[in-house]
Amino acid sequence: PIVNQTMSQVGAISAYDNAMAALGPAASMLPNYKGQLTNYVVEQGMNGIFTYLAEEEAAIRKNPVKRTTEILRKVFGQ
Repeated sequence: PIVNQTMSQVGAISAYDNAMAALGPAASMLPNYKGQLTNYVVEQGMNGIFTYLAEEEAAIRKNPVKRTTEILRKVFGQ
């Protein structure tokens, strides 16, 4: 629900509706992807999170100064 609400607030849903309306009758020949917008947005968000985590992990492994907490020192070594 949060993703759907946010997509509505930023205009993503209306942009999709406008694009489909612009196609006119041809739109009826296309699959309805409106229901898949939420899944796509969530998937891309998760990809971004894991990309960020991978970059941070690489930085922590490369630079021991970034091991600022006890758990980081435990996981990545002293």
